[in-house]
Amino acid sequence: MKVLVDTSAWVEFLNGTGSPEALAVDRLLASEDDVCTCGIVVAEVFQGIRREREALEEFFRKMTLLEASGLSTYLKAAELYRSLRRRGVTVRSTIDCLIAVLADENGCALLFRDRDLRLVLSSGLLSLPAWP
Repeated sequence: MKVLVDTSAWVEFLNGTGSPEALAVDRLLASEDDVCTCGIVVAEVFQGIRREREALEEFFRKMTLLEASGLSTYLKAAELYRSLRRRGVTVRSTIDCLIAVLADENGCALLFRDRDLRLVLSSGLLSLPAWP
């Protein structure tokens, strides 16, 4: 299975919090599943990293990098945001909608610790599962 790990889960893991999400990242890395990332997650993770950047960069380079399939990916993210708003659900960041759409387009599960992504997945507007 392909799993896109959101920034929120990476932060838990890299900070060694011992949270369920940090432990899930640890299990994922030990599994046969395909660990995926995307450009925005890389940017968010590395903006907060102060130590061991080179080793972490090499680690991220080995992951499957998900890319937008073109303008349609961004339009889907915008429509997801608008659909949630019509339902009275406020997602604080379009970035979360984009990450969810990237995961959905690429047949990934999503590993996260983020209120907004929880709202997106529970809306039923996308067919992607949470991991695990």
